[in-house]
Amino acid sequence: MYKKLFSALLLAGMSAVSFAQSTLTAANFTPAMWEKYINHICDTTGIVQGASGANITWDFTALVTTTIDTGQAMTCSATPGCSHFPGSTYAIVSHATHLVPYYIATSAKISQDGYYLSVDTNAVYTDQIEQIHFPFTYLNSYTDAYAGIVTLGPVSAHENGTISVTCDGYGTLKLPGGIIDANVLRVHSSQTFIDSASLFGFPLITTFQLETYTWYMPNYHSPLLTILTTQQVGGPYYNKAVSYAPVALLSAPTVMMSGSTMELFPNPAKSELNIKYTTENNEQVRISLMDMTGREIAVIADHNTQGVQNISFNTSALPKGLYIVRMLSGTETVTRKIEIQ
Repeated sequence: MYKKLFSALLLAGMSAVSFAQSTLTAANFTPAMWEKYINHICDTTGIVQGASGANITWDFTALVTTTIDTGQAMTCSATPGCSHFPGSTYAIVSHATHLVPYYIATSAKISQDGYYLSVDTNAVYTDQIEQIHFPFTYLNSYTDAYAGIVTLGPVSAHENGTISVTCDGYGTLKLPGGIIDANVLRVHSSQTFIDSASLFGFPLITTFQLETYTWYMPNYHSPLLTILTTQQVGGPYYNKAVSYAPVALLSAPTVMMSGSTMELFPNPAKSELNIKYTTENNEQVRISLMDMTGREIAVIADHNTQGVQNISFNTSALPKGLYIVRMLSGTETVTRKIEIQ
């Protein structure tokens, strides 16, 4: 059950754009490496998900923070459990829980490959969980079956489950500290899984039901708000978790150079990528193209510069998919995702 309890990790954001209905794509939603998040974990008393539908206003301004978690998107190779997940393109490291979920990102979807806490607490999915499809917008839905091995101490269990995901609403989200305009999408996922194990020679079969309501917007790379309930079917276990992203951080990326900016267009790009960047000081700037594992594919620029610069990069020979453009200047880094079609 860890895979849903710790997946609401909140990463770098950009300002909200006001329009009635938006669409999540690989380019505007997949995390870039080294982006950071802050996650407010809340008191769940009296918190309900509210209505579904079009042009809904969800008011959660009364949320009370009980603790704060921080974390970061990283390459698989930068994490301790990477050897268990050779196909993963990125992982999310939580500094509070130390649990690390692993993901496979493509232009069509993001799937969870498993999670790792230690050698005796982890899950490896041989058939991954499809957590979001692209493009995804209001009334889109899908169902996915998944399977894997979950290790909890001395017990290893076979896990089989299904997840049904629907974008059941869009509208305005109100959080402590401010309002996010009407481009917010709400996604409802209903997940059932069965863990089958042998404990001291006796079969042990446990079924869980997870209901998750998650609010997203384009260009913010993780949930704005998550309400998750976990229920053991026919058993005593029940848990509810609520967390949100501070509105004050949605106005600017958290991985950003104080005196520098970088813009990419068009995105997606088909044959040519244009890069506009600004540096406040005269300093060495290195711009490189990386795949989603963090491997450097090409060096686009590497020179001393100051002020506004415009450069173009030919992408026609690149395989289709998601990439990262990274700009290094001094001791600071800015990253942006780009989709090549």
